[in-house]
Amino acid sequence: MSTVSVADTRHPVSAAQATPNPRSPTGAKLAESLLGLPLFLKVLVANCIVVLIGVGLGTWFTLNYVASPSISEIHWIAVVVMLIVGFAGSVLINAGVLSLALQPLHTLERTVDRVAAGDLSARAQRVLFRDPDIERLGETLNSMLDVLHEHRGLLQKMSEQVLAAQEDERKRIARELHDETAQGLATLLVRLKILERAKTAPEMRLQIDELRELTAETLEAVRKLAVELRPTTLDDLGLVAALEGYTDAYSSRLPIQVAFSAPGFESGQERLPPQVELVLYRVVQEALTNVAKHAAASEVRVVLCRRPDEVVATVDDDGYGFDVEDVMRLRERGLGLFGMQERMSLVRGQLTIDSRPDYGTHIRARVPLRPATALE
Repeated sequence: MSTVSVADTRHPVSAAQATPNPRSPTGAKLAESLLGLPLFLKVLVANCIVVLIGVGLGTWFTLNYVASPSISEIHWIAVVVMLIVGFAGSVLINAGVLSLALQPLHTLERTVDRVAAGDLSARAQRVLFRDPDIERLGETLNSMLDVLHEHRGLLQKMSEQVLAAQEDERKRIARELHDETAQGLATLLVRLKILERAKTAPEMRLQIDELRELTAETLEAVRKLAVELRPTTLDDLGLVAALEGYTDAYSSRLPIQVAFSAPGFESGQERLPPQVELVLYRVVQEALTNVAKHAAASEVRVVLCRRPDEVVATVDDDGYGFDVEDVMRLRERGLGLFGMQERMSLVRGQLTIDSRPDYGTHIRARVPLRPATALE
């Protein structure tokens, strides 16, 4: 690392060099002020300077080469008045022309201000004095606002469905707790009362065996409910074990054969970041849920592949398939795919959906394994 000395005796500074230029800060401030002016004032000031120079040169030429030497004072006053009137007229004409010429920019500015204030319905309108380049800019702005408005509508719709799903899930949990857990505990209380009244050892042993079996069933129901809410395998053993358990349970519940493989995941290897594991688990879960609801597939292949710089999860089925663009435009059916895309964006991943009618569906979720992958 090189250093620069503040004072070097081998190169003495002269008095002229050492003395600061008092005009320099003023000139810099003036230039900065001129450059900071709005575009309208910049062009107007430039035009006024050009007009002023032209008027001055024309007057000097007229007085020296055209007018007679014996011009009277009245003539001088008339010349000065004409110069002032001509200069003022030029400034007014320039100001009017510039105002009309910059009208498209002012329209874009007002549109952006309305959008910044929260009005996403604002659009850049055409004006009388149009400019082709600014008009193309306005069309681009309107297209961006249309996409933003559509994206916002999808987010609102998905939020509504998330809230509705939360309420449905709470109802289901409350119903299962009431129907299974609460009734099991109530039966335990009844059995305990019967056990208190038992008088012989065989009768007590029979009641204890029934209590043990009923307690095991109640615990299994609670454990099953907890696993459905949040798989503990994902936290304890990792993504591969969680997906393997989920696909096994999935194929046991439905008449669909699921083949799961995880190449690249070696024993003792460092686990993926928790956020990446959760997102990939939910994406595969949503993909398999869509297969069960819409695909009518008989076979599904789930592959979780880990490479040095990325991890890729793919779900392939032999179902009906669908037109991706048409489904994404539908508010109801497209929200599941939209939610998968939103989950992938949380870990800077990429979701690819390849499907067409009668040719099945291929879903590919790719997450880069770089330090930027983990959420900060």
